[in-house]
Order: sequence, then C-alpha cells, then structure tokens
Amino acid sequence: MIKIAIVDDNKAFLQEMKQNIEACKEFTTDMVCDTYENGIDFLQADRGACQLVLLDMQMAGMGGYETAQKLREQNEGVVIAFVSGVVLPDPEHFRVQPYRYLLKNSDADERMRDIEELLRETKRRSRKEMVEVVSDGEAQRVPVESIFYIEKTKRGSRIIVETDGAAGRKTLQSNERLEDWYAQLGAQGFEYAHTSYIVNLRAVTKIMQNELTMSNGDKLGISRTCSKKFHQSFSMYFHKKYKRGAKE
Repeated sequence: MIKIAIVDDNKAFLQEMKQNIEACKEFTTDMVCDTYENGIDFLQADRGACQLVLLDMQMAGMGGYETAQKLREQNEGVVIAFVSGVVLPDPEHFRVQPYRYLLKNSDADERMRDIEELLRETKRRSRKEMVEVVSDGEAQRVPVESIFYIEKTKRGSRIIVETDGAAGRKTLQSNERLEDWYAQLGAQGFEYAHTSYIVNLRAVTKIMQNELTMSNGDKLGISRTCSKKFHQSFSMYFHKKYKRGAKE
C-alpha cells in the first residue's frame, strides 16, 4: 500500500488536490490519499508511514518547511512536494530534498503532469526493499541497503544505518529482537557474525578470519561460534553477486 498525504489549511484546495490525484492515470488501486489541515495533525497521524507528501508552504502554526524537516527525521525516503500560491523556492528549502515545487495557480494540464511525475517517482522508490523500524510507538521506513548491521540490546535492538549527513551514519533503536530481524532479513543478505549482531553482507568491504570491516569503517569481530556459517554465507553471497554481474 502506497500512502499519500496532502497537508494544506485551505479545505477547498485539499479536496481539489485529492480529486486531481485520484483522477490521475498513475493513481492505482494500491494507493490511498489522506488530507490534513495542518502539519502538527499530519505528523501525529503519519509517524513516517507515507511515501508521498504534498505540503503547503504557508500554514498557520507550523509551515511546510518546518513540517518537512520533522518529517525527514522520521522518513528519509518519502517524496516531498512543496505547494504554494505565492512563495518562491528558497535555497534553505532544498535542505529537506523536495522532489517538486508546485504552484497553486498553475494550469490544469501542468498540475496533472506534475502529479503524474510525483506518483511515478513514488512508485519507483517504493519498489526498493524497505523495512519498518518501530520504537516506542513510532515507525520509520528504512531502505534495507542502507543498513550496515543490527546489534542486540536489552530491550530490542540497535540498527546502524547509512545517512547523507556529515557523520555518514546514525543509530536507530528498535523494539524488535535481533532474532526477529534475522528471520526477516536473512534471505536478503544478512548473517550473524556474532551472537550479538547480524551484518549486511553487501556492506562488508574486508574480511579476515576473526574480523570484518564495514563500508562505514566499523570493524567487527567474528565469533568462533558463528565463524563457519558466516564465512559460508559471505562466500555464497558474493558468488551469486558475481554471477549476476557477469550476466548483466
């Protein structure tokens, strides 16, 4: 299911945009479109679940840019489109990586072209492998390929994820146990290097008998208990990767 949200304090425009989106040829049966009259209500209801969000730049209380900032903290992969009647793009706005900037007074054909492009991009991104990380009632959608490794903690797990920021990585807390993550991701190239963590094999850049190096520079030990199976999985994963590359 692809979730779309329109956030605007103009009720008439909300309904107009909703009708435009649902009438678009790119809108399919696996999509749902919801409307919100302010950023606060949207953020409380969404919790990082939407794949496409259209934000009015000028709203009472919390404007579109501030809403987008908070949304990006929950959902890095969401497609964001700013909508405005008078506000022109500002360099600061691009810090939240909007995909489109729509003008309310654009003609009908131009608006529908923009909506079609937004829906196509949303569908393209949604085809990427994603997982939902839940912590204290909040959910975030995270691309599987961005995960370096997952560690066991007393009350769940800790996920080390790649980001575009200066640090290059961030840590997400999860309520799910490590063994539950392995059941979900084992078939997607994750393996136990230690009973306390599983690693994304595609993010391993160097491997020795008892130590591996991740693409973010982290070095992790390979325990004696997990060593044999880990090395087998590592060899099998890269053998398959090599065969796919040769065919391409």
